[in-house]
Amino acid sequence: MKTDARIYRIHPFFSDDVLRKQAEVAPVEHFPWGSQAPVDYRPLSFARITYDDASLRVYMETNENDLRMGTGVFGHVHTDSCMEFFLSPDPLSRPDYLNWEFNPSGGMYLSVGTSRHDRRPLPVDNYKEIFQVQTNADPNGWNLRYAIPLSFLRNFFPSVCFTAGTCMRGNFYKCGDNTFRPHYGCWSPIDLPKPDFHCPDFFGTLLFV
Repeated sequence: MKTDARIYRIHPFFSDDVLRKQAEVAPVEHFPWGSQAPVDYRPLSFARITYDDASLRVYMETNENDLRMGTGVFGHVHTDSCMEFFLSPDPLSRPDYLNWEFNPSGGMYLSVGTSRHDRRPLPVDNYKEIFQVQTNADPNGWNLRYAIPLSFLRNFFPSVCFTAGTCMRGNFYKCGDNTFRPHYGCWSPIDLPKPDFHCPDFFGTLLFV
């Protein structure tokens, strides 16, 4: 049962600088299962989103600095240092959601389905160009920026649109199953006994303004 689902307001896109520094912050600050490491590791992480007529623009940042970089695409990206965005674009009509998962090397995993148990991988050729993927790592952490084209979403959700008043659902995550300090953080709180991000009942609301 949901305990504290969040609301995130997505404002129109004006510039990359606004996206990175001024758009509303979605703090990935809930660690429902603590940490599996010798110490309770909770890296400071957040997400920001803006939109225009053609795309959602996603920016995520974390101060995680002991990185498991990863190199593979469509491998077990969640086992690396990883930031994720799960999105249900048309929650009133369809229960399906997409999950984007990225490591610091820009390796991506993407799938669609209604739950953990019925997911269909979506290997996208030239995904770095299609989603405009950029990552950057330095001693203070790493960040991730990408775009989700409306034209791509409409392959799965034909009636979706990016306009003020649109309401979607989703969650932002920070994880690293096989890192030196495993951790599982989320934006919208999850009330389950063990780590599981594939739980749309706990998604927060994404409101376009």
